[in-house]
Amino acid sequence: MAGEGEKRGAMEAEKGEVEKRGDVAAALEEGKGVAEAKEVAGGKMVILWSSLPEKKRYDVPEAAARLSVILGHMLDGCANGDDVVLPVASRTLDTVFEYCSKHAEATKSDSDPNPSAEASVGGVNTAASENLEDWDRNLVDRLSTDDLYDVIHAANFLEIKGLLDIVYQRAADMIKGKTPDEIRATFSIANDFTQEEEDELREQYAWIFDRE
Repeated sequence: MAGEGEKRGAMEAEKGEVEKRGDVAAALEEGKGVAEAKEVAGGKMVILWSSLPEKKRYDVPEAAARLSVILGHMLDGCANGDDVVLPVASRTLDTVFEYCSKHAEATKSDSDPNPSAEASVGGVNTAASENLEDWDRNLVDRLSTDDLYDVIHAANFLEIKGLLDIVYQRAADMIKGKTPDEIRATFSIANDFTQEEEDELREQYAWIFDRE
């Protein structure tokens, strides 16, 4: 009887192990399926890091990262972006990657082979383009002067032309119609000219100041 009990116990233990391995395999297959579904739905993700003021991780779609010429070269030169640390503050990268992700998604949407006839003229989705321009304006309008300055530097460093265009336009709008003193006040620029030097410049370039 004791031998039969031990044998039965061993068989039940083996059955449990088989079931356990089956559950693990099923879980792995399910996880693999979820990962594959995510990759199909959103494309390959690239892991990037900020360096200032803290090291913050960003999971960025590869299409979005490639809007940066610099990041595109980095991705072409290494297996993945896990070790790419950018010398840019996380607060600034939040805005940069928000822009990139939005525009990458918009580009993907524009490639839809069946755009609505109402929104498409000559093969270009004009309604979506106008909405994107409004989104861009809202993105930069909410930035403080200091944040705008930082985003300009980041977009220039990363070579993101589209983002540079809209931040430059925002800066141009901020100085339009302002006097030199008002521009200095807006951007906290110190006047390093003496009164004599400023008077000399005003006299030399009077045709410019006559427009004010």
